[in-house]
Amino acid sequence: MKKFFIIFLIVFELLARNITFATEEVKINARNAIVYDRKYKKVLYEKNINERVPNASTTKMLTAIVAYENADMNETVTISKKAANTGGSRVGLRTGDKVVLGDLMHGLLICSGNDAAVAIAEHVSGSEEEFCEKMNDKAKEIGAINTNFMTPHGLDRDNHYSTAYDLALIADYAMNIEYIKNIVCKKMANIKINDYTKTLTTTNEMLSVYDGTDGIKTGYTSKAGRCLITSATRDDWQLICVVLGCDTKNLRTSDSVKLLNYAFDSYKFFDVASIVEKKHTIFVEKSKNLNYVVDFGEEYILPMTNEEIEKLNVMYELEKNFSAPFYKGEKIGNIRIFCGEKLLKTFELINNSNVLRKTPEDYIKNLLNDMSKYLKL
Repeated sequence: MKKFFIIFLIVFELLARNITFATEEVKINARNAIVYDRKYKKVLYEKNINERVPNASTTKMLTAIVAYENADMNETVTISKKAANTGGSRVGLRTGDKVVLGDLMHGLLICSGNDAAVAIAEHVSGSEEEFCEKMNDKAKEIGAINTNFMTPHGLDRDNHYSTAYDLALIADYAMNIEYIKNIVCKKMANIKINDYTKTLTTTNEMLSVYDGTDGIKTGYTSKAGRCLITSATRDDWQLICVVLGCDTKNLRTSDSVKLLNYAFDSYKFFDVASIVEKKHTIFVEKSKNLNYVVDFGEEYILPMTNEEIEKLNVMYELEKNFSAPFYKGEKIGNIRIFCGEKLLKTFELINNSNVLRKTPEDYIKNLLNDMSKYLKL
């Protein structure tokens, strides 16, 4: 009974601290989710990350990217009737309003204005349809190969979809654009519509509830559910968290907090190459010394859990037949590092120095040395 009580206290303490030991133990409501490490491009958590699903206003990240790369943010946009009549979340634009494109970008990314999205698309490409072609081309360029957008705002439409993984790639790309990065971190902003000022308030609750949050985009439609893409930075380590298909706004927030805490608390930076043998001896026929030592000095830092570190193993594939001359910079084999059965990295082991061939004089010296040893016997 005493032993059971002690175990109960330990379990209770772990739950109270919200400690998680493995990805599978992070219980979330989201149908699709990912935590993506921006620096090392590693997936730290995944749940149905390649399933194509409606993605609501997270679409607007790509809208902002295409607009920024194809237009001047200082251009003035005249709002069309179509843009002004777009439903859902809105900036509040009216037909004939004049707004600087940069202010429309704020309306797009801060208060998730669908009217701003249409206005931007029409201004940049002439129509939503042509703008969406640019969006889909850009998605493929980024590597988001399971994404297809039919609108610049993300309201439910047949054949409009993305994946958690693709959205992480798009968010990662967007956060490399300083202009966009400086918008998505704002809780509030003032923009000019005609000659009056309008204050925008962010839809991204994580900017207020999670320390280190610096972006990036929310989303909601009846088909997509509650969606949230968060960028958060701790000790100069920046992660992207994507949750899609949550049942409520509170659940998308709590899921995001859980996943970011899991990643920041469970992973540490580890030099995977540190488990590799540092010196390798090769035998080279017809060389002066026959045996040569090749040094391995590479490093490969990755965020890893203790469990992953324990699963690391190395496979050496060194060539066996070397014949002089053999020069510095030549490949002598491969070193492959695995985590369990998953290949993490392949290194080429490169010769560090020139290996010269024996000269006739070397053969004579060796023969004389052998004769001298024989005579001494």
